[in-house]
Amino acid sequence: MGQDVEFTAHIDGGSVAWESSDGKPAKNHRVDIAAGAPPEKIQFKIRDHTDFKLRFDTSAPIDVWEQEGCPPAGVNTDQIEVLDCNPNKLTIRSLNTGPARTLQYRLNVIGEDGGRHDCDPIIKNGGGG
Repeated sequence: MGQDVEFTAHIDGGSVAWESSDGKPAKNHRVDIAAGAPPEKIQFKIRDHTDFKLRFDTSAPIDVWEQEGCPPAGVNTDQIEVLDCNPNKLTIRSLNTGPARTLQYRLNVIGEDGGRHDCDPIIKNGGGG
């Protein structure tokens, strides 16, 4: 079992804005994993509707932690494993073990010029899986 999550980048007021496939801003998107659910693969895909030629930073595609606010660099939780990453798709596993928790994460996206245009949604682990 798994989830596919797609985010689309477009230009809004001169800056890159991210939107989830449900039409909401990425910052309001949440991946929910039910309480008691087993570990689950999540595939993130990006679509670029800008001229920046956006892609995942394959050397460090995701930052995640279990505290409020933007996460520091790296995977700072035992709940997420990076399984695979290419320029357009990132596959992780959410282990969903222990107590319920909210994981703050950022998808690290870069343009052809090396500029960062990160996408910043949320994972809600129900726990107990």
